[in-house]
Amino acid sequence: MKNIVAIYGGHRRGYNSDVALDYLLDAMKSKELNIKRLYLTNMDIKPCKACNSCFKDGKCIINDEMQNVYGYFEEADIVLTSTPIYFNTLSSRLKILIERCQSIWSGKYVAGKSPISRKKRTGCAICVSGSNMADKDFECVIKVLDMFYKCINAKLTDKIFIPNTDELPVNKRPELIIKIADIGKGLIENSRG
Repeated sequence: MKNIVAIYGGHRRGYNSDVALDYLLDAMKSKELNIKRLYLTNMDIKPCKACNSCFKDGKCIINDEMQNVYGYFEEADIVLTSTPIYFNTLSSRLKILIERCQSIWSGKYVAGKSPISRKKRTGCAICVSGSNMADKDFECVIKVLDMFYKCINAKLTDKIFIPNTDELPVNKRPELIIKIADIGKGLIENSRG
């Protein structure tokens, strides 16, 4: 059984970044999958305080839903993220989750006691922009997501860039839906977990 963590980074449920991630998950459906969907807009995850407590033992002292997320990462074979693009970067909710992974980084490289194992995972990022961005315009987002995936021991194998959704929503692009489905099937076949 493969465990998938799907992180919905959009502020509004049911919009383009959610729709794209749902298409990806639909293509991955199998009896041997356990999918954990994290709708960040509905979760209580507070920002990192930069208190450095995690430098001691790799544990974050903030008691909120992020404590559960560390466990989901530990179990995950595949981690998926979707985010709308705001000012050439990812959503604030996804950024808060990523910054709370400081305890994982600190545990691995400072304290020597990571809250998650070094199990190899696979990752895929979906980035959705209302404007007509070129692929190179997504570079700021990918730099952040690449570091996030490295932190949780996942190889970012696939990146799906979707520009111009203000003019043409995800669900009105049959070629894109097929591309997303193909990537989803490939993730299952080629995952590291």
